[in-house]
Amino acid sequence: MSGWWRWWGFGGSALLAISGLLAGALPSGDPGAGFRTGGFGAVPGSFTIGLVCWLTGAVALVIAWLNARDGGLRETLTTGALWALPLVIAPPLGSRDIYAYACQGWIWWHGADPYAVGVAEGGCPWAESVPALWWDTPTPYGPLAVILSGFAASTGSQLAAIIMLRVVALLSAALLAWQLPRLAVQCGLSPAFACRLGLLTPLVLIHGISGAHNDLLLAALLITALTTATKILAISGKWSPPTERIAPFPGNRDDLAQGAQHAVGAQHAVGAREAVGAREAVEVPDVRGAVGTQSETGGAMNGAVAAAVVAGLLVGLAVGVKVTAIVALPFVLVLAGRRWWATLTAAVAGFAGLSLATGLGLGWVNALRNTGELAQWSSVPTAIGMAIGYLLRPFGISADVPITAARVVGVVTLAIFAVMMLRRAWNHRNDVRAVIVACGLTMAATALLGPVFYPWYAIAPLAVLAASVKPTADLTASREERPGVRRASDINWLLVATVICTFLTLPNGLGVPVLTKAVGAFAITIAVIVLAFRMRRPARAV
Repeated sequence: MSGWWRWWGFGGSALLAISGLLAGALPSGDPGAGFRTGGFGAVPGSFTIGLVCWLTGAVALVIAWLNARDGGLRETLTTGALWALPLVIAPPLGSRDIYAYACQGWIWWHGADPYAVGVAEGGCPWAESVPALWWDTPTPYGPLAVILSGFAASTGSQLAAIIMLRVVALLSAALLAWQLPRLAVQCGLSPAFACRLGLLTPLVLIHGISGAHNDLLLAALLITALTTATKILAISGKWSPPTERIAPFPGNRDDLAQGAQHAVGAQHAVGAREAVGAREAVEVPDVRGAVGTQSETGGAMNGAVAAAVVAGLLVGLAVGVKVTAIVALPFVLVLAGRRWWATLTAAVAGFAGLSLATGLGLGWVNALRNTGELAQWSSVPTAIGMAIGYLLRPFGISADVPITAARVVGVVTLAIFAVMMLRRAWNHRNDVRAVIVACGLTMAATALLGPVFYPWYAIAPLAVLAASVKPTADLTASREERPGVRRASDINWLLVATVICTFLTLPNGLGVPVLTKAVGAFAITIAVIVLAFRMRRPARAV
């Protein structure tokens, strides 16, 4: 990665840290409380300066991220650590959720039920740091998130709780940095490219590390679960290596990319082993060789069952962070093959164990009913419902009616899409990349078609897709010739999605959709109509 862009990105991150001090989500209160209704005239000059630093720093970081060239994996991760450093020591940016996490943990630690009461009724001493909008709202997160927040709040200090939650975010990023390259190798892609696309992003830096959102932990657990599940195919001798060569990226000899990218370029695993060579320390499953001959032995069978159990436990932990992680379970079961029963049993047992550990049972189910109260155009169905509501307002029709109807259609659409993706994954169940792509697309649809969408919801889907999207592709090949492989243009969609999500909030946590309700709702609705028209338009003859 070019030294110029590395330090350019660090400068952008430093500006964001300054923005956090002047206009961030400070525990003492919102420095821009009057901005929504009064504009710049209703906020102090320091907030305006912080807002300028936010915009300048975010743009600089995005430019550095888009222009950085992939080097070795070690170089990419080092750059990510450098960019994260200023944000780790600065106040939270883009959201005040970290204070809500601390309060919800405090409530549980002191014997109350965070699924039944909000931070105000629960008696949290730090409730003033949480937006008043959420004072009476129970936590929608799973038992693992509550446990981690509880241990963070057990210190009795808000600052210590925030630091501990940041540590959880950093550990999540470290786990993602460890497992994401390995999943990319299983998909036949560059580990360095996958990390730049799924981890070293402005979205992860701002909302995952600075904001310490639970979605970063969710992403790390799901990526680890998927990586573990791919080992089952290798042990069973059913792994289907990619048949297209991936151009190697420059890097260190010990980089994962060195051996793996040559291995996936071979059309047979024996050829892959020769391509890797003795000097390159990357284990590539020889599905036609040694592993295949041992797949029926007791040791190999035990290894497959163990991998299936671990993958299931990890999915159970992910669901224990956020219930939407459940959509990844069917795809992990597909990868588990005949060991699906072990994966499913472990997932259920893991989640049940977490629920028992908190002593709260399934109280989080009732808390989910409060998550759709807000209407923002960042959710596609909600945006369409809002636009229809604006058009029907002159006729005296309540805006809630079209929003509710649109959300129902969104859920139905999501269900149909999820079934299609699961069928696609099953049809290509021996193709790791095809299954991972289907899983990532389903997770993305779950986020976009849900009743509410916040930018950090995109962290986990983008991480999964980053491990399965090709940096280059043969666009002349038919879809039948490359099942499950995303086209090069799909990378641009991921880049655009990442950039848009980065700018959906201001540093103090005020959402851009809140400031642009009508404009955003009609813009999203028009975009959906245009996209639908383009997808239905018959391809022109070549």
